[in-house]
Amino acid sequence: MSRTEGPIAAPEALLSTLAEYRQLHALFAGLDPRHDWARRVAGPPELDLDAVARVERDLEAELTDALLAVLACQVPHLEDHYDMTLGQIAAHTEAAWSRGCPRDQVAVARTQGVFYCVPRRLRPWASTAIAAWADRTLELPRSLEKWIADEPMDGLWDMLCELDLVDPDAHEPVPAHARPDAAPALVPRLVRPVAAAVAAARRALHPKFGAGKVLQEIGDGDARKLVIDFGAPHGVRTLLARFVSELPPGP
Repeated sequence: MSRTEGPIAAPEALLSTLAEYRQLHALFAGLDPRHDWARRVAGPPELDLDAVARVERDLEAELTDALLAVLACQVPHLEDHYDMTLGQIAAHTEAAWSRGCPRDQVAVARTQGVFYCVPRRLRPWASTAIAAWADRTLELPRSLEKWIADEPMDGLWDMLCELDLVDPDAHEPVPAHARPDAAPALVPRLVRPVAAAVAAARRALHPKFGAGKVLQEIGDGDARKLVIDFGAPHGVRTLLARFVSELPPGP
């Protein structure tokens, strides 16, 4: 399969769910401005094109654009609680196969003894269904978007309630800064490693916030914005590019 750098074509419903799921992590900054989840979710939604090719080659699989979009978004709760990362797919799949999971399935996530599987070979544009496999039984599949909303995202919501970071009884339970419209439009992308490294090395200087690392660039012309991590105490800010000066690449 031939893939190229650029935006990943994923269903709008899935992208909307991912944007909501991802942005809820901003609430963890209320516990700690440098909370790992709040920091990680500020990064660009990108996936290494060459790493995708290696996984597909090693497993003789074809991964859908919808699945790649989920992996590119690097949602911390999904990665930490469901071990759902591109780098773990091969290990999950080998473990599932060794326990009797049908070999026409690829395990893309895992929680304890449950593997979450998708068909091993689908066209990139195909709709994607995911099914739980455990105790030698493959459950009925659900759409990827519905599974994320009903299971992982619901689990994150329970966690936020327990930590009193949201008030489910309030008229607006989620604060404005943790809603999807408070973040740049979510555009998952496939990138080459070199391009990703160069982007990560970009730095900018703001007269008030000082020097920071450029995480993402949005738009063009006079409306071009930069998402910049200035570190403590200023954190991640989205600023018009004309209000900062770019510095030479650095660590």
